[in-house]
Amino acid sequence: MSALINRFGRRSMLGLLGAAGIGAAAGCARDYTQVGGSAVPARYRGRLHLIAWHSFASTTGEALVAIVDRFNASQSEIFIEPQYQGSYEETQQKLSATLIARQIPDLVVLSEVTWRAMHLADALEPLEGYFDTDLQPSDYIEQFITEGTVKDHIWWLPFARSTPLFYFNKTLFRKAGLPDRAPRTWTEFRQWAPAIKRQKGGGNAVMPLALDGGYSAWYFQGNMWQWKARYSDGLDIRLDEPNGMAAVTWMADFVHKDKAAYLSPSSSVDFGNQAASCALMSTASLAQTVELAKARKFDLGTGFLPEHETFGCPTGGSGWGILAHAPAHRKQAAFEFLKYLGRPETSATWTMATGYLPIVKKAQQDPRLVDLIKKDPNFSTSLDQLPKARTQDLARLVIPDASNFMDDAFETLYSSGIAPTTMFKQLAKKMRRKAELLEDNYRAHYE
Repeated sequence: MSALINRFGRRSMLGLLGAAGIGAAAGCARDYTQVGGSAVPARYRGRLHLIAWHSFASTTGEALVAIVDRFNASQSEIFIEPQYQGSYEETQQKLSATLIARQIPDLVVLSEVTWRAMHLADALEPLEGYFDTDLQPSDYIEQFITEGTVKDHIWWLPFARSTPLFYFNKTLFRKAGLPDRAPRTWTEFRQWAPAIKRQKGGGNAVMPLALDGGYSAWYFQGNMWQWKARYSDGLDIRLDEPNGMAAVTWMADFVHKDKAAYLSPSSSVDFGNQAASCALMSTASLAQTVELAKARKFDLGTGFLPEHETFGCPTGGSGWGILAHAPAHRKQAAFEFLKYLGRPETSATWTMATGYLPIVKKAQQDPRLVDLIKKDPNFSTSLDQLPKARTQDLARLVIPDASNFMDDAFETLYSSGIAPTTMFKQLAKKMRRKAELLEDNYRAHYE
């Protein structure tokens, strides 16, 4: 352990606690134990063993494990063990349970929603005191580092950051006689829908748009802004105002009257099978969709989200938090891993493997990423759209369970005959009731 302290010796542990503003947490840390891990491989024995919880499966999980392996091989004092915990929501639920049991991992991946729940629970370590000449907050893309900052404290460091993209099948578009681009507006897309529906995919008529059954409220955040509406202003619920009603009515009509969109169990599967010509999906789906398009032999296109009265696109995805109740030396070691993730070459590697956005500015200059974008411009769409994207309205992010019950409301809208205005009135009433219960805690942490 002395080697680790010596390595970070220019900041003593007491100095670290003072810089991070968590002196009281050091005493509490003795009451918490580390969650269980696997046996450390022989070649890494003697190192400080850290547990990192994450929510990445399949391709993205493999990409994370590869990065962790490179970190473990890059130095001789820290061993990171990544542990998959399920979805973002499942990871938060497990973290809440372990906190009650006074057991914690050292690091955890949290979504743009779940990190705020942990922040409101005072479970996260403020990170601004850990930065040094190797990594500064200014190295990150500004809107990403800003999203994890509250009252000048950095609680959440970006990692798997995303926006929705408009994915379209260029081969089907050509057959339908449509332009070789995404629709610029929803009205234009509505005009294109009949030509798309005349095409065949897998022997059946092609649907213009598959709407994913997960994170519906995240995708519809863009629609709200496109109609000059908002979910909320702080905790002041605004979604049932006239512009919001217009936005939800338009999309309901697109589904039920125009029959141009539908709620899909998996938009990525339907898009890949060419049952739908277009899908709204995260940038995180890009790398897998590129490979799927090659396998199914169609040309893939990506574009900005369609506009209406204006443009609207939310940021999303996840980042890392360090648990406040961990001992000081473990938190310092955990931040060393976060510094590794903030290296431009690491960030570029993650982007190329997954489609997630780069998190640091210099990653965009990595020759490998530059070359990939030249070969496949789809990897530049999210970067080009990012300056126009913004943080979601706060009510969805901080009201407990808002993401889940908002998703349920939109999925009911798309799959049933409920009147859209009725749905929005019911949703607004529920959100106002939940917001009232949160108000005191919200003010203490945000105002």
